[in-house]
This record gives sequence, structure tokens and C-alpha cells, in this order.
Amino acid sequence: MTVRRNRLSAGPGSGSGRPGRTVATVATLATGVLALAVTGCSHGSALGPKGPTIYEATISARTARVWVYLNVHAPRATTYILAEGETNLSNGDSALGVQAAGVTTNELFTGNDVYFQVPEEARATSGGKPWEEVVFRPSAQRGRGGRGGRGGPGGAAGLALAGPALTDVDPEPLLGLLAAQPERSVFVGSAIVGDRPASEYRLDFRTSALVAPSLSKGGGTSAGVISLIAGLPHPGKAILPVYVWLDSAGRAVQLAASSTLETEPADPSALQSALANQLPATVSVRVDLGNFGERFTLKAPPLGEVSRVPASQLQAGVL
Repeated sequence: MTVRRNRLSAGPGSGSGRPGRTVATVATLATGVLALAVTGCSHGSALGPKGPTIYEATISARTARVWVYLNVHAPRATTYILAEGETNLSNGDSALGVQAAGVTTNELFTGNDVYFQVPEEARATSGGKPWEEVVFRPSAQRGRGGRGGRGGPGGAAGLALAGPALTDVDPEPLLGLLAAQPERSVFVGSAIVGDRPASEYRLDFRTSALVAPSLSKGGGTSAGVISLIAGLPHPGKAILPVYVWLDSAGRAVQLAASSTLETEPADPSALQSALANQLPATVSVRVDLGNFGERFTLKAPPLGEVSRVPASQLQAGVL
């Protein structure tokens, strides 16, 4: 049986090949708190666990250390984003340090809000306050299981990898993909992730399910960036494979996916238009999890230290 070695400490953007085959590979994308109707797995000789089974085993740990690697690779330019921090697997809250273009931004996802720490030299725009708060959908309930939230309509899903991608590294919708039922789950092989044995599986999702808003339980898509990735390829692909590595307890310790825009369609999406001048262009994400069960507390900053800004300010640019 082949054993592949993946390391959590590998930096973004190194390596090449299929997402996640080595930790060096900045593998791909998984976003979206999905809770699709169970459709069942295809039959075969190497069937793996169902997505919801992996999801329940993972969130049962309650907390984890998380690393998110977001990569946009094109012939003349490549963008790497690394987010690292803690996540509450029970409710999706997280605290992250996001590294992009040599700058680290601290951010906090809690409830349905996102807080960004403002550098001292830039606080003139925030009224001198050290934090800015972005509210996506005030009426939505934040959490697992397909309810509305930051990734929903009007939230991060509509930002098309907006600005510095500060919202696209939110691990909550990325891990939420595991709540969906794939068309097929196939065992790939054994691996080493973070110096520990892991089993690699390929989960095949229909792209039409990932991009169709009507299929989420909340009545609207909450798939976030995974919807954008699923809809990125042209020519289109019927299946989006997501690779996941499980530890001995059945918890996801790594997941990865990616897609490539090869030619520009006649009616491109915002993301396709942004990448059309550098083809082929690949967008990928990888999520690593470790240190399950560590105790930590996440609190929103005091109101007196927060300046509120509209979500539209995040739509200023595309990666």
C-alpha cells in the first residue's frame, strides 16, 4: 500500500501535482456551508465514508487549530494567501492571522460578523478605533448545518474572491462542505499528515449541486467560494473532486480541491472575467486541521473599539 507524506507545516505555493498529494502542493478549494439533501453514494469496490459521517466526526472535536492556504495561479502572476489560527468547530467562530502580500491582518469571525484589526497607521479611516466590523446578513443565524450566514447570498459567496480575500479564508464554510453528500466517496491510499497516519479519500460532488442556490436547506446557497470554484472551469466540469485525509478517529485533518479556467466563456462570471487575461488560471484552497480539542475563548472586541463598515467595501477588488 502506498504511503504518501503530507506535512502541516509546509508553506503555501510549494510543490505541484494533484491537490494535497503532498502538503507542499497548495491544493484547492473547499468553501461553503453546504447541507444538501442526501443522495447516496455510487456503488463500487473502494467506497469511502459518506461526507456527513466525516463532518460529524470532525466537529465532535469541538475545537481545532486551522491553516487555510488559498492560491490563485496564472501564467504571469500567482497569489498566495495563508490564514492560521483557531476555530470553534461547533459554531464556526474563528480567530485568524491572514498573511497576504507581506502583510498580516488579524481577523475574528463570530456570529454573523467579521472583525478586522486596523493597523495603527490606518486608524484615521476608522475613527481611531482598532477594529472594523463587517455585518453580512443581520437577520441570519450563524452556524453549521446549512443555515444562513456569512457565506450566504449577500455575504462572502457574492464577493468573488473580494479584495485581499480576507473573507475567503473563513474555515467555517470550507469545512461545511463535508456536511454535503457526495456522489461518490473513494479510498485513494494511505498518507502521513503532520507525522501521523491518515487515509486519503476522494469525494466527488456534482458541480451543479454546488453552484445551485436552491439546493441548500436554508433556501439559498451558503456555499461561499466553493460555488465560485465549482463554476469556474470552462469548458465546464460535471464533477468537482475534493480530496480529504482522515485520522484514525475519522476526523478530517486535511481537505483540498481546485479548478482551472482554460478558456473564457461568452458570458463569464465575475471571477472568470477577472482571470480571463491570464489563461489557464487555477484557483485552489487547502485546509489543514490539528490540535483537536484545545481550549480557547473567542470574544468580539468591545463596542467602543469597533467601527462598523458595510460589506460593500469588501467588493473593491478581485484577487
